[in-house]
Amino acid sequence: MRAHRFFMLCLLGILLWETGHAQKNEKPKAAEKTDEIKETDSKKSYKSFKISSSRQSIAALLKEANALKEKSPTDALTKVQEALGLSLAQGDGLNEGRCYILLGEINEGIQEWKLALENYGRAYEKFSYQKAVPAEYPRVLQGMGNANLKLGLYPDALKYFQEALAQTTNTYQRTALQLNISEVYYQMGQYDKALTPLKDINTPKKIADASTSNQIQNQEAKIYAQLNQFDKSKELYDNSVNTLRQSKSVTPKENESLTETKDEIAGVLRSQNRYDEEIDLRNKSIVYNLESKNLDEVTKDKVEIGKTLDAKGQPRAALREIQEAANMADTLNNPRQQVYAYQTLATLYEKNGMNMEALDAYHKFSFYVNKADTLSNLQLAKRADLIRIQKDIEELTKNVSIGKQQESLEQATVFRQQLIIYGLSFLLLVIGAASVFSYKKAQASKVANQLLALKSLRSQMNPHFIFNALNSVNHFIAQQDERAANKFLSEFSQLMRLVLENSQEDFIPLQQELDILSLYVKLEHYRFRDKFDYTITVDENLNTDAIQVPPMLIQPYIENAVWHGLRYKHEKGHLLLTFRKEENMLVVEITDDGIGRKQSAELKTTHQKKHQSMGLKNIRERLDILNNVYRTHYRITLNDPAEGTGTEVRIYVPLTPATQGV
Repeated sequence: MRAHRFFMLCLLGILLWETGHAQKNEKPKAAEKTDEIKETDSKKSYKSFKISSSRQSIAALLKEANALKEKSPTDALTKVQEALGLSLAQGDGLNEGRCYILLGEINEGIQEWKLALENYGRAYEKFSYQKAVPAEYPRVLQGMGNANLKLGLYPDALKYFQEALAQTTNTYQRTALQLNISEVYYQMGQYDKALTPLKDINTPKKIADASTSNQIQNQEAKIYAQLNQFDKSKELYDNSVNTLRQSKSVTPKENESLTETKDEIAGVLRSQNRYDEEIDLRNKSIVYNLESKNLDEVTKDKVEIGKTLDAKGQPRAALREIQEAANMADTLNNPRQQVYAYQTLATLYEKNGMNMEALDAYHKFSFYVNKADTLSNLQLAKRADLIRIQKDIEELTKNVSIGKQQESLEQATVFRQQLIIYGLSFLLLVIGAASVFSYKKAQASKVANQLLALKSLRSQMNPHFIFNALNSVNHFIAQQDERAANKFLSEFSQLMRLVLENSQEDFIPLQQELDILSLYVKLEHYRFRDKFDYTITVDENLNTDAIQVPPMLIQPYIENAVWHGLRYKHEKGHLLLTFRKEENMLVVEITDDGIGRKQSAELKTTHQKKHQSMGLKNIRERLDILNNVYRTHYRITLNDPAEGTGTEVRIYVPLTPATQGV
């Protein structure tokens, strides 16, 4: 602050000196006017040359960015940033709009559809002020249609696609737009209307490009499947496959279109229990993908065939297909395919009573989930870098707009005093804006770090929970109670599947948490059935499907009640688990009539006293992060009604729009 004050005082001193100096050395008015005319003519000439050369530079930068947008989005964004800066500096609205188009297309490439829609909207706004409609205007409309389609805003998507169709006469562009219009109607479930835009473009003579022809056939195949005209649908799909086989080079987009069509047709067949036809379709896909060496898709199809065979009542054949898929996924070392294959395999093993195999498959599933998360985090980091660059571009837009005001400082010396004051104000504004930007950036970084920590803490709960549950299995085995161990293991594998399925979510429906807790308490009661009975009550006014709660938040307190309270009680105790609504809070009460925390602490060994419960420590850290990130007020209270009479735990979950599924 002292440095800033000193700086401002110096500038004000210069201001006063300049003002006095100007008054002493004032020129005659006629001579001053002549000098101003010469200076103005010189500046006009220079400014005209500057604008012309800048426009040439902008065009070159946009051309380079367009070439880089797919293979190197980061470099493309750098070029766009430079071009946008020049456009803003010169007030070139047309090129500014072109910059926003490229930003929208780069956003599409990384599937950031909200950002894409914002940038296309800026281009749309810039072009609306142009006297003549720019050639890129249909491109903007198509981009806005694509973004709205991906965001599920179908009426808006339809409006922009139809407007773009009215603006263009190019055959290929019109074909692409008609396909887009058809897709909007398809997503809306209006299948007859989805066929209408294709009627004018489905004649091969009109479409010389094989890729476009295939897209049309794929779109028709999807629609006919939904209309239950499977003969037409499969014929069109077969034609697309044969066309791609004969093609010298097949693009990823063509394969993606074929895969989407196959999945849509297969989904309709399965929904109608036409299992043999679905299997035949997927086998055709497997043959084609083996030829084109697309083994990831082969793995996925084999898993789906296994599911279908299981639905047909052929568990052995189903297991064989899914085992082959899991082996292929291991060979490809694709964590996402491995997660999908082993999750399905574990479920099928469990369904067929193969508990040990199911447990092994769940272990592999859990391992590959963590591996897939690592890959996802790397991809998210890359996308975060691209988004950060775009935030810098938005700041550039503001800064350049403000910077344009500085040119007025060169126009006259008569207003030097006022301009210096404006300069000081601008400096303070920039310092304030920079401080705000730095603060927001620091806050965003803090939130991101907290979310990462929350995910890490959540993932730590699973090994802790699994280890404690396996101790119970070990207990039955140690007692040579094989039948009880097998029964417990079967129930435990089901519980483990539910826990692992929800392990990647920040929040899950209360009903899913109730299912997990009911099964967990049942298992604990099975081991300590001579120690306690239990009751679970849920307020009938609670919408358990709508309310969202953090997973594995309640279970550690139930575990403490059983293992440290009821377990040591001489007579049979009781565990009461209650869910009720209190004002704007969900209140979860875990009440036991065990020996109480004081007696439990006295029974602990020296080693146990030094050990702090990992589960409870984990929950406290998770709640702190949830309260900071989501601005909520999760809290937990522990009460001892009287010495040796048990413990009462209350967990307060805020019923915000987020936790109510709104």
